[in-house]
Amino acid sequence: LIYCGHSQDLPTASLSVSPHGLLYSGETVTLQCDISGYPDLTYYWTYYWYRNGKLQSPGSPSNTITTLSDLVNQYQCVGTKTYHPQASQRSVLLQITVTDLPTASVSVSPHGLLYSGETVTLQCNISDYTGWTYRWYQNNQTLPTQTSKTIRYIIPIIKTGQTDLYRCEGMRTKRPQRSQPSNEFSISVTGNKPKATLSFNQKDVLTGVSVTLTCTVESSGWRFYWYRYRQDSEPVATTSGSSYTLSQVSVSDEGQYRCRAGRGDPVYYTQYSEPVHIQVT
Repeated sequence: LIYCGHSQDLPTASLSVSPHGLLYSGETVTLQCDISGYPDLTYYWTYYWYRNGKLQSPGSPSNTITTLSDLVNQYQCVGTKTYHPQASQRSVLLQITVTDLPTASVSVSPHGLLYSGETVTLQCNISDYTGWTYRWYQNNQTLPTQTSKTIRYIIPIIKTGQTDLYRCEGMRTKRPQRSQPSNEFSISVTGNKPKATLSFNQKDVLTGVSVTLTCTVESSGWRFYWYRYRQDSEPVATTSGSSYTLSQVSVSDEGQYRCRAGRGDPVYYTQYSEPVHIQVT
């Protein structure tokens, strides 16, 4: 006689992931395989993992993925053992979608040609999420005291044409815990303090006419300061543009004029221009 007992479906493996929610490139996640129905024999199970349909080496109920790089992966697990039942059913497919880390970028002020002794402001921008602590690198060396979004850097007196490379990245306690680093931003020093050039293209100046002076500097982003008689006096005017106009001049406007330019915080000044003499008839 053959005894026929009740048939029973194979236990089904279930799969869970931690942490939950959005997962980011480079994160460590833990997959947990649970097989219900035989709790007293759980430790007899040998667990097999499938990634994108390919069988992986047998392992433990927890499968730790140390680096997420592919954007989409599908995982399954199954249990086998020598006791009855000898296998579980595979878990349902668990799809893990990876989100790219936000990327930092560096901006600099002022723009254009830079000079030894000038102060530049570097800013690290990360458009997504908040609460970042910033890490700065100069020529691949960490700047340990710089952790804010904006840093000010005084360009030392170095050789003309020497280039320094800067980049930044963000760190925080919440997920994502880091950003992708910015591209390297190069700062090249053009030379020592530039000199302003003052031009005045009117030969004969009569009372009542308007006179325009033009101050030029090789690079951009300057404010212009205008001086009369002495270069160490207070400026008679400050303009955002490179021109200064004397309207309806009189004999009292006659004399020598100079200019120089400044930019940044604290202000970095160019050398004074050579003087021009205005003679009013």
